[in-house]
Amino acid sequence: MSTYSRKVFLLLFLLTLVTFLGQAQKSELLTRVEPPFWWVGMETPNLQLLLHGENISAYNVTIQYPGVQLKKINKVENINYLFIDLSISKNTQPGTVSIKFENKDQFFDYSYELKQKIKDSEVGPKITSADVIYLITPDRFANGNISNDSTKDTTEKVKRNNKDGRHGGDLKGILDNFDYFEELGVTTLWLNPFLENDQSTYSYHGYAISDFYKTDSRLGSNEEYKTLVDIAHKKGMKVIMDQVFNHCGSGHWWMEDLPSKDWVNQWDTFTKSSFTNIAASDPYVSDIDFNLLTKGWFDINMPDLNLENEFLATYMIQNSIWWVAYSKIDGIRLDTYPYPNKNAMSKWMEALTREYPNFYMVAETWAERASYLSYWNNDKANRDGYVSNVNSVSDYALYYSMLRAFGKNGDISELYKTLAEDFVYGNPENNKVFNGNHDVDRLLALLDNDVNKLKLSMVFTLTTRGIPQIYYGDEILMKNRRPDGKVRQDFPGGWKDDDRNAFTKEGRTKEENDLFEYVKTILNWRKNASSIHNGKLVHYQPIDNIYVYFRYTDTENTMVIINNSDKDYTSFELARFQESLEGYSKGKDILSGKKLDTLEQINLAKHTAMIIDLAK
Repeated sequence: MSTYSRKVFLLLFLLTLVTFLGQAQKSELLTRVEPPFWWVGMETPNLQLLLHGENISAYNVTIQYPGVQLKKINKVENINYLFIDLSISKNTQPGTVSIKFENKDQFFDYSYELKQKIKDSEVGPKITSADVIYLITPDRFANGNISNDSTKDTTEKVKRNNKDGRHGGDLKGILDNFDYFEELGVTTLWLNPFLENDQSTYSYHGYAISDFYKTDSRLGSNEEYKTLVDIAHKKGMKVIMDQVFNHCGSGHWWMEDLPSKDWVNQWDTFTKSSFTNIAASDPYVSDIDFNLLTKGWFDINMPDLNLENEFLATYMIQNSIWWVAYSKIDGIRLDTYPYPNKNAMSKWMEALTREYPNFYMVAETWAERASYLSYWNNDKANRDGYVSNVNSVSDYALYYSMLRAFGKNGDISELYKTLAEDFVYGNPENNKVFNGNHDVDRLLALLDNDVNKLKLSMVFTLTTRGIPQIYYGDEILMKNRRPDGKVRQDFPGGWKDDDRNAFTKEGRTKEENDLFEYVKTILNWRKNASSIHNGKLVHYQPIDNIYVYFRYTDTENTMVIINNSDKDYTSFELARFQESLEGYSKGKDILSGKKLDTLEQINLAKHTAMIIDLAK
């Protein structure tokens, strides 16, 4: 090679190297692409990518991939963001899409993966009244991996002696205790949010999310969550994900560089939400009351997301669908459902149902009356024309009725009267019925530590209409009152240095085992009780604080008797219930195992219940 040729070669090599280095350097400017990947074969062809990087809006964007069309490039007021609209045709094949960015003489490529969508059948059967949901606060349930108690990529470190601190519970701890779930008899796990909460303090609860696409490293990884769902499915169980549309955490990555000023709802001074759910449906609501609910911040460290911003609304909807497609979860519980923009929430339900028609979604709707709740669970348009598309709500009306019924000097007619209002719902059979959760005092504490009344509450929750849910630890007599950090207490035995292990019979007290076995008996019987799963409900007006109701199909009939009174009955007459007993002559109480050879009269002890499988 001549000297001239060597110089030319060297020059070309240097130019190529400079171009390559320039390209590599520029590609690092793209700090976020969300969703991080997507799927072909989705019912909706549209996909909007959020791109974040230094001055990224100054670049031209082009895409060349069979079946993928770049429809629009959207710039916002922050030059560090682009939102690009793609259309993915039905016949598009999985693969890697090259997204090219060019700015004057500088350019770089970004490889975006399109996967094959899982079949709807792989998501799993729909959550129905045949299921029982078990609610877990992951940080407080069990610590299966002590190496992730504190992690380098998160600010708050473990401090178990702080009721408001991180205690070290994680996904591995939940995975390690599937035997407990199976023995107890629950069929579905609902975890409080497990996504990253990178806050300096009070981050354990999960509701101050700092990355909507990342599992908190102190709990595990995305793959570990996916494994948890897969193992649940192999064991015939289901999983519900807790999602939050109303707010994020102040530690969220975008809070340092918002796409636009209206990305979050901002006030002149810090303004907290009124937390008055009914303002969202009140036909006479004032603007200030409506705005306080829907635009006030949940807390000083929880900025209120503005879903009136269409880019943000699309982002949240896609994130929700992404988790279903990625992890194969069976349901979603949507936190603070009435708080965000309700039109965006309706669009979310439409989009989710379009992709997964049999998918279960329950809205947290914290209101004490059925009439308030029915605005969200209605099979037709409300008077204001609004259609929520929601088919399940958290039945707070029935929850508060249970507290009034089973509390001190309680009247069980409260349950009867509340259920009599079911005509206001579009689908009351799909309501989530519960007697405890992470936001209220422990059930036993609310019932003045009366274990018998707690048992009655369990009987009602697990046999009335709807989809039942219980809170972890209530089955072993946890009884703390708020603040929240005490209610969400550690499950005994979830940590290796615990004094005892309540996951085992030997580690529970006699009283704890008595309640555990009581709940276990109902739950495991319930798995095959089609009268409870699919049956109609007929109830009788309570007399003398005794409530009798029936759950029945064409082939099965179950009679439930709840004696909430202070009186024992040695011969409780059943003649009044003959219309529901017709054709049946005997039965068996599944709680005591006692057989009933006649259905004329029974012995009924005070503060007890009977669940009678009727036979001809």
